[in-house]
Amino acid sequence: MTRKKDKPKNKAVKAQTVIDKTLPPHNTSLSSQRAIILEALKESPKTTVELRHDYGIMQPAPRILELKQRGHYITSLRVTSYTPDGIKHRAVALYVLRGADHE
Repeated sequence: MTRKKDKPKNKAVKAQTVIDKTLPPHNTSLSSQRAIILEALKESPKTTVELRHDYGIMQPAPRILELKQRGHYITSLRVTSYTPDGIKHRAVALYVLRGADHE
């Protein structure tokens, strides 16, 4: 007897609901991705791995750059991170939202 895999937790839908109730649950537009990242970073710093696996943002770096260009103060550090399946990655970006309300 085979067991169905548990559905992975996806915080993107939750993040979109918090951000804007009018967004479709699977909205992958650039503006939606930026909004999701911004809300996620307001909670706590996030790695590239977390943004990809937990929030469904496949290319976080360009979205972070766009947020910076829009005036958000985001810094990045390099850290070692593990994917949900246990693969170790070195020099993964850890994004930190800076500013009066976020430090």
